[in-house]
Amino acid sequence: MELKQELHNLQKNKMNINDYSTKMKNFTDVFASIGALVDDEDSVAVTLNGLGKDYSQFHTSIVV
Repeated sequence: MELKQELHNLQKNKMNINDYSTKMKNFTDVFASIGALVDDEDSVAVTLNGLGKDYSQFHTSIVV
């Protein structure tokens, strides 16, 4: 449960986009390794939510 909370609380903040996306991928890999797959929609939603206001236009274009 703690790992799931960490995933949902992850924010890009000062990370560059490559580091952020790598960290998100690592989370999904850890879940897969324990047999708890994260479906693509959930992964995208969590990733977009953690991007922050600098990516609001991108977020809007993906969600619409």
